[in-house]
Amino acid sequence: MKQTAAANLALLLVLAGWLLAYYGVMSQLGDPSPSVPHAQIEAARRQSLAVLFIGVASLLTALWLSGYSFSGAKVRAITCVALVLLPSVAVVWSSL
Repeated sequence: MKQTAAANLALLLVLAGWLLAYYGVMSQLGDPSPSVPHAQIEAARRQSLAVLFIGVASLLTALWLSGYSFSGAKVRAITCVALVLLPSVAVVWSSL
């Protein structure tokens, strides 16, 4: 794979990763209705966790691809790392 294509893919994975991670976290918030069967609640929880893990894996893959493509596309690689790390630091900082 060319380094420029890897940098473009990394930027795409950052966007997809954050969207999936956001959905995975937000879909677990709130209390289900008491009339919903336990099996359906567990299925929804498992789906949310799977989406969250795929989102985190996408972010980690984007970081790896940006490292791979750094020598060929420095600006895109640095942008990718910033788009992954800056929101992560902001989330951790706000929770302190």
